[in-house]
Formats: sequence, C-alpha cells, structure tokens
Amino acid sequence: MKGYVAAVDCGTSAIKAAVFDLSGNVKGSGRRDCPCRFLPDGRIEQSPRLIVARAFAALKEAVESSGVAAGRIAALAISNQRATVICADHRGEAIGGAVSWQDMRGRRALDALRERISDEEYYGITGVPSNPVFSLGKILALKNTPRHGKSRRFVLIQDYLLRQFGADGFFLDWSNASLTGMFDVERLRWSADILKLAGISESQLSVLVPSGRKVGAVSRRAAQRCGLLPGTPLVSGGGDQQCAGIGAGAVRAGVAELTLGTAGVLLACVERPRKDPKMRIACCAHAVPGKWEVEGLQNSAGACLDWLRRIVSGERFTAGFFRRVFAPEPGLGDPLFFPFLAGAGAPNWDPDARAMLLGLTHAHGRESLARAVLEGVSLETKSIIDAFAGMRVPIKEIRLTGGASGISGWSQMQADIFGIKVTRLADPEASVLGAGVLAAYGAGAFASLPAAADAMARTTKACQPVLGRAGLYERRYKRYHDILVQFEQGGIFQMMS
Repeated sequence: MKGYVAAVDCGTSAIKAAVFDLSGNVKGSGRRDCPCRFLPDGRIEQSPRLIVARAFAALKEAVESSGVAAGRIAALAISNQRATVICADHRGEAIGGAVSWQDMRGRRALDALRERISDEEYYGITGVPSNPVFSLGKILALKNTPRHGKSRRFVLIQDYLLRQFGADGFFLDWSNASLTGMFDVERLRWSADILKLAGISESQLSVLVPSGRKVGAVSRRAAQRCGLLPGTPLVSGGGDQQCAGIGAGAVRAGVAELTLGTAGVLLACVERPRKDPKMRIACCAHAVPGKWEVEGLQNSAGACLDWLRRIVSGERFTAGFFRRVFAPEPGLGDPLFFPFLAGAGAPNWDPDARAMLLGLTHAHGRESLARAVLEGVSLETKSIIDAFAGMRVPIKEIRLTGGASGISGWSQMQADIFGIKVTRLADPEASVLGAGVLAAYGAGAFASLPAAADAMARTTKACQPVLGRAGLYERRYKRYHDILVQFEQGGIFQMMS
C-alpha cells in the first residue's frame, strides 16, 4: 500500500487541497480562492471553469509542497459544497454558471410543486424539507430558462469534478445525493415519484454510488494540471459536512460535529434513518457506508462574523481583539443577535427571516457586537441541539471544525451555552481530512471507514461547561427564543421581505 493520499475540498468561497499520510498528518497543502458572483437580481453563481482550474491548481500546490513523490499517492477523493447545481451539455461540459446552494431562485417552483406533493410526504421520502437551499428547486427554476434547452443533465460539484479529473462518467455519492431533494434516503436511490412530479428523468442525473468507492483514474490531461500521476485512483468522496463528520471522528453515536464555516452545520451519526416528526432536521446518508446522519443547517455562521468585519473595520479581527471580546463575564443586558443574514435554516426553515441586532446602547462597541454575533450563532445551534434531543439523538461531545472554530474563547462560550463538552481538532479543516480518509479507505489502507477515521482524525483542547454560567445562558436562550416567536407570530419577517 502506498503511504499517502490526496484530497480536495471545494468550499463555497475557497478550494483547499492536501496530501496526508495514513496517520492524518498534513504533508502538503494548497489553497485557491473561488468566489461566488452575487448578481443584482439575487442569483448566486460560481464559474465551473474556475472551480476546476482552482481545484487543479490547489492540488498541484499541495503535491509539490508535500515533498512526496506523486507515485506514492494512493488515491484522490473530493469533498464539496452540497446542493450546488451545474447544467452539462452532451459532452459533459458546463453550460452557464454553477447555481450556488445559497441561491434561492427555486422558491416559486417549489411552491407550485407543493400543490402536487405535501411537505410531509416529501420529507418522508427525502429526509429533507422542501426548501430552495436544496438542488431540486434550482433545477426546476433552470428548466424555465434557455440554459435548460442546451443541457443533457444536471450534476453537482462532486460528479462534475470527478469527471474532469478523469472518471468515465458522472458518479455521485449517496451523501451528496441526500441534499438534492430527489433522493430516497431509506432506499438509497433516486426517488421515482419525485422525479416524475418534477419532470426529470433518471438519465439526466448521475449514477449513484456509496462514498469510498473507486470510480475511475486520473487522466493524462488532468495529471498535467494537478500534479498526480496518470492512473491514480479516483475515489468517490462526499458532501463537505459528511466529510467534516468523518474528519472529526463523528462516525459513531454520541459524538457530533459542528462546522463553523460560511454556514454552520451540526451533524450526528445514526445507525438507521431517523426523521424528525416536525420536519425541522434533515436526515441524510452519511459518507460512512451503511450509516446515516442527522443535521441541522444554519445558513450563516462564520459569514455573520465576516459581515460584521466588513461593516465595522474592513480588516481581519486579531487574536488580541477576541481576547477583549471574551474578557467580560456574560450578562443579561448584552445585545442579542439573530443570525439570519441568508434566511433561517434549521430548525425554523424560514427564507423570509432577517438578521437582527437588538438591545444596543452607547456603551456597546466593536467587541460587544462581535460577542453578540458569536453568541447568536451559538444560541441558534442550541435550538438545533434541542431538536436533536426531541428525536432522541444523544450528544455527549461536540467537535468543532471549520475556519472559525479556532476563535479563542468561542469554544468555551459554546460549551457553556450547550451544556456539553466541546472539543477542538488538531486539524480544523476536517472536510478535506475527511476526503483524505475516504481516499485511504477506498485505496484499501483500512478495513473499514470508522477504522480509517480513528487512525487519521485527532482531537486537541476540550472545554467543559462552567456550571456557574448555565443559569445565565438558559435565561439568555429563553429570551432569544421568546423574541423569535413573537417576530414569527407577528409576521414581521414577512413584512420586511
């Protein structure tokens, strides 16, 4: 067995790549920005051509910086932002932009679909609510555009990139398919009923495979651009959140993974499909073959902090700034932030929701605002944890991943708010590590995916809840929840949209 694997993570705003050894140590890394285009009419897209070019460039940088001979790299796997849709022509090339998961253009089309299938029936099949975040609404909207007339199929970033790297066809893993809104999550196949209602044929979609399966090899053309040797095995990867779960070691019951990136996602592994009677929490296939996961998505998490930085200074917040943010003890009079810059995800699923910052006085400065933003994201996560508890999904530990997970003081705040042990990872880029774990498993280095995760995912600092703060944060959470209920019942978000 060759002793190294390669991985690429195609995120919402950046593409990261790494070469790992079989203990999970990073031997080389690369990164390229890949921004979205925010169009005046509210559409959000990325360039598929740029995604491919930046993925190749980031991987080539990772391979070259690793000092590892390309011939010793056993396999490549990909982690990717989920639900983003690309129209492909008869040659498999992209037509137009990749429609981002953040793009809400499918709202009207899904409203029309609701006249033919109830929300309850839809969730019962797919495990996800009928929401424009997921791929189906975007595809229905695209069907009414000139772009659709030229397209032969609808693909996601996973299957599109694998083909660009050299796969003979389009192969999509179960974990990514779960976020399309067209996948039967219990039977692990495309839902014939939903495809019929949507007017989509299975031939317009990719071939479904489990994660960790060899689906091709790096082509000579791709090898020249990415730094790998021709013939290097391509292994089916997974959605970024499922890969983050693997990279965090959240592959068994009781350990959850919380991604703090552009979005915020809490994910917990379960042994069988477990659906929320209130349809607040998504139930998806895990990238661990034979397992499922439940997850709650916040549309904005780290993005809220980026927004604050842009409006108050335009400069990056420093470690010293965060020390000042968390120096004071929390109090009931602190401002409250509601993190709905891109609408509300789980557990409320309200695309009309708007962010709010309440309780400001002349005494509040930048540090107070930053603390409110971080607390607001955490309070919203607490509502997802409560929904998990209602589904009898136990959580004994939460492992933090993503670019914002290293903010000093935030781990302790979250442990205090959640009342649960919160652990940071040795490598916070868990999505790219999770893809590396899948590559190692697919190359035959480990007998099982959990064994691969145990060997390659490593934790570091753990924060236990400070008991003296539990009562204060319970009151803060109740106030947050009560205000949100009042806004929803009063129709205030609808009046603002």
